[in-house]
Amino acid sequence: MPAAYFAGLLIGALNGVDKSRILSSGYCPVQGLWERRPLAERIAAIAHGSFKDREPPEIRGTGYVVKSLEAALWAFHKAQNFREGALLAANLGDDADTTAAIYGQLAGAHYGAEAIPCEWLERLAMATEIAAMADNLYLYGVQGSTGKSFTEP
Repeated sequence: MPAAYFAGLLIGALNGVDKSRILSSGYCPVQGLWERRPLAERIAAIAHGSFKDREPPEIRGTGYVVKSLEAALWAFHKAQNFREGALLAANLGDDADTTAAIYGQLAGAHYGAEAIPCEWLERLAMATEIAAMADNLYLYGVQGSTGKSFTEP
């Protein structure tokens, strides 16, 4: 269930939940969800903060989604801003693009698009199309097909 846990982090970030709370042990935007639908053991270890007590080379972004998630959360935890965390994630090496992409989703949701360095955005291929897609995903995610937000029952 790495996707469910990560989706919960994204929902929290998009709803303005404080970074320390998002990274708190077992964070979930839906009260009791992990009790009703327990996380796999490796994901539960990450959800309880395994990334906080490790450093490279123990933290590695590999092609294995669990390790990439842990590495991305390590970068998010360590960083004070979008740029710093993106560089931490990418500089872990190995499957750096996957780790940085996971980091970028969460950090973008938390810090906002305005936190992405302008010089990075200026070099982005298909920037207009990506921005339009991101806006549409955000609107759909917040309103959904029913017009309700993620946090509404």
